[in-house]
Amino acid sequence: MTDARNRLSHVIARQFDDWQLTASEKEVGWLLLKGLSLKEIAALRDTREKTVRQQASSVYKKADLPGRHAFAAWFIEDAL
Repeated sequence: MTDARNRLSHVIARQFDDWQLTASEKEVGWLLLKGLSLKEIAALRDTREKTVRQQASSVYKKADLPGRHAFAAWFIEDAL
């Protein structure tokens, strides 16, 4: 299981680089994939929920995806 998790983490990190996400967008992206709410991410990052919402929107736009569910599905679609 750890090997599969490491491979998936590598794929995600590489894709984040391909999408040219900023460091903050990458952090928000990881937390979104882990299932945290925008409010939880804001608290964890000591920032406003509005800021996290804007960063999440930027992630979706750079990934050319309509939203959170499509963002998460993008990484597991080929594995199914």
